[in-house]
Amino acid sequence: MSDITSITQRLKGHHPDADLERVQRAYAFAAQAHSGQVRSSGEPYIIHPIEVARILSDLGMDEDSIITALLHDTVEDTSVTLDDIRELFGEEVVCLVDGLTKVGQISFSSNEQKQVENFRKMILATAQDLRVLLVKLADRLHNMRTLNFLKEAKQRSIATETLQIYAPLAHRLGIHRIKQEMEDASFSFLEPEAYKRLSKSLALGSGKLLQNKSLLEQVLQGVLEKQGIDAKVQGRIKHLYSLFNKMKKKGLDNLDKMDDLVAFRIIVKDLPTCYLVLGVIHSIYSPVPGRFKDYIGLPKPNGYQSLHTSIHGLDKSRAEVQIRTESMHQYAEDGIAAHWAYKEKDRQSSEQEKFQWLKRMTDMLQEDCEPAELVKNMRIDLFIQEVYVFSRDGDIFVLPRKAMPLDFAYHVHTDVGHHCIGVRVNGREVDLSTHLRNGDQIEIITSPDQSPSRQWLKYACTSRARHAIRQWFRVQERQSCIHLGQEMLQQASGRKISLPNSILRRMNCDDMDGLMEKLGRSEISLDEIFVTTNQERPRWFNMLGFSKNLRIPSECCRPIPGDPVVGMFKSGVGIIIHHQSCEKVTNKESKQWLDVRWEGEESSFYAAKVQLRSRNKTGMLARTSLCIEACQVNIEDLTLDQTSGGGISTVNMLLHVRSCAHLDTVIEKLKEVDGVMSAKRQFNFDLPKINLTVSDNFKQIFFRNK
Repeated sequence: MSDITSITQRLKGHHPDADLERVQRAYAFAAQAHSGQVRSSGEPYIIHPIEVARILSDLGMDEDSIITALLHDTVEDTSVTLDDIRELFGEEVVCLVDGLTKVGQISFSSNEQKQVENFRKMILATAQDLRVLLVKLADRLHNMRTLNFLKEAKQRSIATETLQIYAPLAHRLGIHRIKQEMEDASFSFLEPEAYKRLSKSLALGSGKLLQNKSLLEQVLQGVLEKQGIDAKVQGRIKHLYSLFNKMKKKGLDNLDKMDDLVAFRIIVKDLPTCYLVLGVIHSIYSPVPGRFKDYIGLPKPNGYQSLHTSIHGLDKSRAEVQIRTESMHQYAEDGIAAHWAYKEKDRQSSEQEKFQWLKRMTDMLQEDCEPAELVKNMRIDLFIQEVYVFSRDGDIFVLPRKAMPLDFAYHVHTDVGHHCIGVRVNGREVDLSTHLRNGDQIEIITSPDQSPSRQWLKYACTSRARHAIRQWFRVQERQSCIHLGQEMLQQASGRKISLPNSILRRMNCDDMDGLMEKLGRSEISLDEIFVTTNQERPRWFNMLGFSKNLRIPSECCRPIPGDPVVGMFKSGVGIIIHHQSCEKVTNKESKQWLDVRWEGEESSFYAAKVQLRSRNKTGMLARTSLCIEACQVNIEDLTLDQTSGGGISTVNMLLHVRSCAHLDTVIEKLKEVDGVMSAKRQFNFDLPKINLTVSDNFKQIFFRNK
């Protein structure tokens, strides 16, 4: 059974002044609190907090972090209270345990709005002290190591959450080893067949790989020693999830076709030697063009530093080489945990300054944003790949890959973005849709008469830029929304009415203007206003032909819940919802278009157009329809075009789905059907009435092929 001794010894090595007796007391306290409890594996529960503490001690975390790891489940799962912990271990540990308890109650496997709210709670709970997030990552890592004891549905849910939320957070904190282990573990549960194939393929070829790795290690070590350079060369085979993604990106189905399976790290004593080693390596082996990156001169936003290059090594096969100092290497592996010292408050502040993305995300989450927009922004901020650009004065700016000029403008200042009328990249005028590249010099041209356009949302990808544009429209639209809300209320009632303060309070509004603004934005409905606990809705409500839910999806673009949408009020009908990419929205600017919140009805289905391209194989329609039926989806309409040539059919379907997430699931499942070449949502094709009806021809084809 695991014990606390090795943990305290490790802690002493990193923090000589640590109070080991206090850690021992925390262990004894946790063991007593969890006495009699067992995990799904059948092991005593205390093993889990011990292993979480061990992960943190390996990262070099401090005494309070280790104690928090030991106690992190006591408040939620036992009779222990925060007051008990405060009395025995002090206020700082209480704050950490309380933060972990709140974060531990958060689940991301719910609808989009709930996901956003949960993510908001987690980030706000951890932003005050990053140790909360570090302990949570260690907790999740150990749970992933023991995930095989849970049921399959639970395994997939936790693995998905880990891959989408916690592994990117580990990456953002620079903790490479935790990120990699989380990714590989999630991969094994989400894509078990692919994981087994790749593992087997790697094992079969491991002999030659290891031989080449060992040989090149020796060659590189010998060359550097001859040059009098004190360096340590370490080779490694890339981890499985990384290889899997690279194979998908390159369209490869065989590991043998991958030419950069091995990476080498060369660790030296100081920064100048890094560049000296780079020169020596390039003088012996040909570098691969376009693969050199200087993350020492331009560190990544999470603080990572290293020189990266790719070379044609033995047998002309490619190998990646990373060159760094010992301190850079430690940071590359353990990120912020590598030199976390809480007794040095100035050092702590300087560390948190490196994580401006967390502050930006915290600020963004405190604003009133649409759930879909927040989800998109979260993913951009978590999965960021960087591009380094320069201002006209030579200042360096780090933006996401595929950033555009407006992203740069809003990164400089909100006012610069709002008043942007043009941009010069490397001295040449370009349009706003231009993707910025490493090394570009950007000059923003402004005019005080310029203001944002809704079209700008198509030319901005950073959360900062998109949020600023939306906020500008919210301010500008307030009076229009108030007027619209008043018009809706008056049309529904047939007369001008005032509402009691009880309704204002229930809708969290300070005054009638605030309530009318929310109504005009469709953030609340007339139905919500008039349904009260002790009072029936007024008799006149809904007598003028309004539907119960005044937000109605348009027939032209057929939006579904989860889509980015805008709305326009139609007298006597309600607010007609359009997809932001709808031609009616994009073809003209109109102050009547409103940002609206539209989640649909929980029990309702919405029509979505899907196009399949498939091979003309026997039973194709049967397999397709079975797949759709398994996803609990109804086919309202269908057309089949077999004139594409080359034995290819195009199938256009009108499906009834509950949300974007539901549609995404259907499309992914359709892609797995044997014979299907592609499946995607369509906004612009027409389905004639009716080429193949579900009730007649389609059923005949289905049963014949079945």
